[in-house]
Amino acid sequence: MATDPQVAYEFGQFTLVPTEKRLLCDGKVVPLAPKVFDTLVLLVKNQGRLLEREGLLRALWPHSVVEEVALAHNVSQLRKALGDPAEDPKFIETVPKRGYRFIAAVRQRGEPLAEPLASGGETPSAVRHTPRSRAAILGAFAAVLVLAAGTAVYVHLSPTGKRVAGVLPAIHSLAVLPFENLSADKEQEYFADGMTDALTTDLAQIGSLRVISRTSAMQFKGSKETLPQVGRDLQVDALVEGTVARGKNRVRVIAQLVEASSDYHLWARIYERDLKDVLALQDEIAQDIAEQIRVKLTPKERSLLIQVHAVDPEALDAYLRGRYWAYKADLWRICGTSGSPPCVSQSEAWKALEYYQKAIAKDPSYALGYAGVADGFVVLAVSGGLPYKEASPKINEAALKALALDPSLAEAHSSLAFVKLFNDWDFSGADAELKQAIALNPNFARAHTWYSYYLVVMERLNEAVKESERARNLDPFDFYANEWLGQALYHARQYDDALRQQRRTLEMFPDRGGRLYFEIAEVYEQKKMFAEAFAARQQSDTLSKCPCVTTLSEAYQRAGWRGYLSKTVQLMEEVHGCDVHDYALLNDEAHAMTCLERVYEEHSPAILFVRTAPELDSIRSSTRFRGLVRRIGLPQPSSDKN
Repeated sequence: MATDPQVAYEFGQFTLVPTEKRLLCDGKVVPLAPKVFDTLVLLVKNQGRLLEREGLLRALWPHSVVEEVALAHNVSQLRKALGDPAEDPKFIETVPKRGYRFIAAVRQRGEPLAEPLASGGETPSAVRHTPRSRAAILGAFAAVLVLAAGTAVYVHLSPTGKRVAGVLPAIHSLAVLPFENLSADKEQEYFADGMTDALTTDLAQIGSLRVISRTSAMQFKGSKETLPQVGRDLQVDALVEGTVARGKNRVRVIAQLVEASSDYHLWARIYERDLKDVLALQDEIAQDIAEQIRVKLTPKERSLLIQVHAVDPEALDAYLRGRYWAYKADLWRICGTSGSPPCVSQSEAWKALEYYQKAIAKDPSYALGYAGVADGFVVLAVSGGLPYKEASPKINEAALKALALDPSLAEAHSSLAFVKLFNDWDFSGADAELKQAIALNPNFARAHTWYSYYLVVMERLNEAVKESERARNLDPFDFYANEWLGQALYHARQYDDALRQQRRTLEMFPDRGGRLYFEIAEVYEQKKMFAEAFAARQQSDTLSKCPCVTTLSEAYQRAGWRGYLSKTVQLMEEVHGCDVHDYALLNDEAHAMTCLERVYEEHSPAILFVRTAPELDSIRSSTRFRGLVRRIGLPQPSSDKN
């Protein structure tokens, strides 16, 4: 094709500049991967003409064998970038079983390009072979029915830079991106999300593969980022994406595997099953992906992926609705520890639990339903919706029932560990359950976080930091995983690293500044940087809308850091009843121990961290303190905190 630097095409609010590889919307650049951009150029230059699929495939992939689903992906991405719904298009019309037509009026600036793609499918000579683009949606079903139910042909770059057919790149890490809902009923979003969740869980059981948590992958739902950028954000080799369409009694899933760095289509397959066989379908997809990436499965992992599952469709529907509401409330991303203000919508947390309970009422043999009930009560305990003592027996009962039906459920083992650690103070029991959860699902970020909690309680601080780093790497966009890593580093006395992590978390989650600035202040306190500690605390109080900001500022101006602490404990006694943290910083052992005794009597999980909390160093050698540690059931404090 001849190209002229002056040629540009205008349609709607968009301007397409082929030679500059730019698409502008009202003057702002719209990011498109190279292959998507080439697709748009072909369509625009052939405005009003029907472009047959075969001709487009030859033009876009002249030296490769590629299934038609890749073209549908490109068009889907264009629709997304242009804001052009397939059901009511303004730019790209789909002609079922034939191809596509650009239907918007196009205004051309400069000289015309010489060789448009004819409707018969002529191949423009200057179209280069470049990697496939981001495709979050497969488009209308008509565009993907052409894909055979088997494996697509794939190619990969050789060391010389040439694509070699059948050579798959090494894949050691991946993420399952949110599946797109193509059901006629748009309210079936929860079902597509549930399929994403289930596939993530299945793949996460493979120990030799790093699988990103669903919480972090969900950050890219509806994202316009290209797949290479998503891959860089999540630091993975490959991405799994696809669509879900649910009928009355059937479900169709199209899954594909994409090399993240090149955005290249590696494999795709269509699956269709009865709703009652959905769990087996999820396992089958995971098996196929594991086979495609040639990951080595242990006998145990293989057995987990070939288990035969059957579930009442109504029970499955209720369970997936429960998962939808649990994630809608963002439960695991922003929840805090006991004593924090409620951090989730209680109504959404209760709604999730209600659906889990409906699932087991419909199918009393549904193990995942019981695991969901246990998880629901865990969330309510963590968020303040139920006292730990009230929630714990309910968690215990549901988790044990789930494991009686299916001992391989890592979620249920994790819920049991929660009760044993935070309510029962059964430390050996918590250790065993967490190890079992991680053995069953090595990529279970929450289990790694809670195991880090356990290791801090046990004063195994270096191990705790490593477990927390593992959790953060598996769930890089999760607030909880990022925030606790800062705390683990703080307990391990790695103050500079803790400060870096806390500031990184604050940058990611500025809406959680009230909590994070206080944790930053804690680090400054231990570094004896009291002016910085005061400033961080003031930031925390301001963001938390504390009416004490002016009073405490005046106290600091009058009497410095100790005056500030003295005023703080006075105000805390008036409002909250006790402030062990600041009493300990003031070396006021009597008041600090009185506060700790109160926390112990309340059976608060916060008491479990007394052996390692740096702010308690001034009182740790006291007889009362050692007696309290014995009553909790912890070993005596070690002189070596590392």
